[in-house]
Amino acid sequence: MSITLALAIGSAFVTAKGYSDAGRAARMEGALTARNIKTQGQIRRLQALQEHNDIMQNLQAFKNANAAIAGVSGRDMGSDRSYKAILEKAKKDNQTLAQRSNYQNLAEQSKYSQQAVMAVTKANNISRAYRYKAFGTLLSAGFQASTMTGGSMPSSPYVPASRRGMYT
Repeated sequence: MSITLALAIGSAFVTAKGYSDAGRAARMEGALTARNIKTQGQIRRLQALQEHNDIMQNLQAFKNANAAIAGVSGRDMGSDRSYKAILEKAKKDNQTLAQRSNYQNLAEQSKYSQQAVMAVTKANNISRAYRYKAFGTLLSAGFQASTMTGGSMPSSPYVPASRRGMYT
């Protein structure tokens, strides 16, 4: 075996190994990115829970403030229709605000989930491309080795029988 052939084969294997390692690194990066995105989703879910708790605390503070005002003014909270109307409006507004916050959180959780799936899919596709490159490198090296050792490869491309003689 000539030194040139040995170098060509060695170079092909080193290149193929590099592509293989790059594919593995792409998969690892995709997994890490997906994990970070999932963590962001969990943090956002916690923030949404805190926002919901704040909304409920604000409603309770509003109720307490109105009860205090009613007590100081000497109004009967049980029979005062305006007080009841104010509380009902506050409850309805609070419920609407809580629902909007919940819907927004659900949309964000869906977005984070999709981003995590896309990160993994992208990493898998990149990894697959590197595997194909590694395989192509080995095939190319085999062809080059055969030409260096005097082996022959067909010089003309394969033409199916159905197309032979079509243009002659």
